[in-house]
Amino acid sequence: MHPNRKFANPFYALLVVVGIAFVVTATAYGVMAFRNTKALTTPAPQDGHPLMNWLNEHGNTLLMLELTLLAIGTCGAIATDDYWQRRATRSKTKIH
Repeated sequence: MHPNRKFANPFYALLVVVGIAFVVTATAYGVMAFRNTKALTTPAPQDGHPLMNWLNEHGNTLLMLELTLLAIGTCGAIATDDYWQRRATRSKTKIH
């Protein structure tokens, strides 16, 4: 008996990787924003963490890029899902 092989859409892997990157970036961005609002009430050291400094300058751009990649990956997964299902079905019938 052959194992039941499910189809694998490569866009799913892209969505997982970009989704994890987005969660990490958004969390770090939230920490940076929280630290900046807290710094308004208490004096903070002049030199911040390099990641927080980088996010302060480039965080918006990075979040928008990741959201764009998530949108493209989602549309790609939806658009090609039928193709990958048909391909898996064809390969299953060739095995039997």
